[in-house]
Amino acid sequence: MKYFIFLILFICTIALFAEDVEKVPSFFLESMENEIVCIDSLRGNYVIIDFWAIYCKSCVEGLDAMKGIFAKYKERGLVFLAIDEDGPRNISKVPGFVKGHKWEYTILYDKNQEVKNLFGIQAIPETYIIDTEGNIIYSHRGYKKGDEQEIEEKLEELFPKNEGDE
Repeated sequence: MKYFIFLILFICTIALFAEDVEKVPSFFLESMENEIVCIDSLRGNYVIIDFWAIYCKSCVEGLDAMKGIFAKYKERGLVFLAIDEDGPRNISKVPGFVKGHKWEYTILYDKNQEVKNLFGIQAIPETYIIDTEGNIIYSHRGYKKGDEQEIEEKLEELFPKNEGDE
């Protein structure tokens, strides 16, 4: 396991030095399922990254509003990373909270807010769409009812309807 973590750390570190201004910063975090997720390993997929916390009402409302949209696009390869910013004191509350909201997103723990700082985030929620090459192609700060429609419109551009789609 130590070798695996070292390998992921090494790959992510190399990617940091090759980073472009418009590229998503390289990072890896532990998931709620105790797996290490490295953003660089998700290249080839469209990815939504959403920074949130249990205490943030608008974060929770936004993630609730995205459930149906994610369900619509996950079969077509969309990956959704919900990065929890609650910190070590509240980490034990997250699994029950997520289960209660029936979120199917990949929940990642940013225990020391290192990834939040890497993105330069001052306030949450903050949402990003990453393209298949690792470019940040959309970002949005905050959430109010209806904001999810803007994200869905962007996803419709990325995932055009195939013949036979409803």
